Amino acid sequence: MFHDDLSAYATLAVSSLSLLPGQNLMIRAEPVHWPLVNHIVAIAYEQGARYVAVDAEHSGTFKARVDSSRPEYLNHQPAYLRALYQEMIDENWAVISIKNPDDPDFLAGLDPARSMAVRKPLLELQYSWRARLRADAFPWLVLAAPTPGWAAKVLRMESGPDALEELWRRMKPILRLDQSDPHQAWRENGNRLQERARLLDSMGIRELHFSGPGTDLTVRLDERAHWKGGHAHTPDGRVFFPNLPTEEVFTTPNRHTTTGTVRVTRPVIVTNQVVEGARFEFEKGKVVAFDADSGKASLASFLDSDEGSRYLGEIALVDVASPVFQSNTVFYNILFDENAACHFALGSAYPGCVSGYNDLTAAQRTEIGINESAEHTDFMIGSEELTVTARCSGSDEPVVVIENGEFRLDAARAEKLHSPW
Repeated sequence: MFHDDLSAYATLAVSSLSLLPGQNLMIRAEPVHWPLVNHIVAIAYEQGARYVAVDAEHSGTFKARVDSSRPEYLNHQPAYLRALYQEMIDENWAVISIKNPDDPDFLAGLDPARSMAVRKPLLELQYSWRARLRADAFPWLVLAAPTPGWAAKVLRMESGPDALEELWRRMKPILRLDQSDPHQAWRENGNRLQERARLLDSMGIRELHFSGPGTDLTVRLDERAHWKGGHAHTPDGRVFFPNLPTEEVFTTPNRHTTTGTVRVTRPVIVTNQVVEGARFEFEKGKVVAFDADSGKASLASFLDSDEGSRYLGEIALVDVASPVFQSNTVFYNILFDENAACHFALGSAYPGCVSGYNDLTAAQRTEIGINESAEHTDFMIGSEELTVTARCSGSDEPVVVIENGEFRLDAARAEKLHSPW
């Protein structure tokens, strides 16, 4: 039963942050998540949090503003929000975001331009805080909690207790809450992903090619880009898990060089609406053409939000052995769906994936193609038909990294690739 597991889930969430005694915590959630929030708050205080704040978000209030506000008020942001995010920066608040609305379709049909008019100034207000988040300056965590409406969407069942319990039954092993020590299980999984990232780094990958139905995409990496995965580290060395679940290894591509076409293999929520069957064409790193089976207007609004939203900020590898993929479930939630398949993100890059990022000037960051944007949205491109090959420094021979969706590279092949013999 989901409600019987709330305390264990909350314990996993708080332990994943490595909170310091006296550290403040912000929880961002919808009212439907309140039972889990209450457990998290109690456990955080037990572990020494100085103060726990809850930022209650709700799709209904957003919809009311987009639908009914006077146009001249849509971009207004109250001064207290700027002060709040500055305080969170100054005091290194930890953050937990429970990122799933009760009904993924609730905001369908919103005017994309008016929706963006509300979202864009908030993203700009949060820009410095989000940049620190992407740089792992403080511990942060994104997770999701089953709700009746979400369960009904995912399972195509009537909303109610049965749907809720069935969704939790699928989520529980993905979250490793079916194991005797979930936190230790995640540390072991984090070690596995970090070893995979080290293996990819050792190859000196300069170019990745993705091929599959509708996909013929080439992505290039700068020599300073390196791979990350699993747990992250704050500047003082504390281990934390940014996402639960996480099954990816990822890096920062050169935004100037992506070329080719790509087909998105899973639905994705863009500017609060479900986009299905998206396709993109890239030239010199930029999205120059796009289409979608549904949600094209929302996709267009996203791509026009700022210059960086048409360029790549992340490329991630996930194979079909992922428990999320193996669940045979589309979750209509980016946290879960991105961990089912290889994906890319349009929008901001992760500074932590670039060696010496903090020592680079703005001109140097532009030169090596580190994308900057107020946006960051993932699009899944992986499937059992996807093949990923790499070209590496010092070798003209392409190396198969993923074939038919499965990770094929192992330590012995990587060692052979770089052997002087």
